[in-house]
Amino acid sequence: MNDSELTEALIDFTNALESLAVNLRRQIQASTRAEAKATVSEERFHILKWENEKGERLGDFEVAYQKNNLPEAWSHAFNVLKANAALIAAPFKEEGYQHRYWIYPEKYLDRIFRKKLGEAKG
Repeated sequence: MNDSELTEALIDFTNALESLAVNLRRQIQASTRAEAKATVSEERFHILKWENEKGERLGDFEVAYQKNNLPEAWSHAFNVLKANAALIAAPFKEEGYQHRYWIYPEKYLDRIFRKKLGEAKG
């Protein structure tokens, strides 16, 4: 095997490894999202300290600020929402929940939002 053939074989091998890694990462992310969503009771969110807010578009809603909560409790709730891509347009909620929950990671990494189910988005 000459240098050119060896180089080509190594490139093919690394491309195959990269493809396997990408597929594995996708499977892990999908599994993590499913597990996080399936195993979280609303109590995980109720233990946070919520502050009432009011906005023109949203009306009444609540915010849990990172600085006003226990670090582990707040981080766990935030990570569940992040893993489930819980944004205002697609909030996180399970059957039996009283609220819908979301984050706004493009603007705020230190707060979690919630609004009672059944109330209009605004």
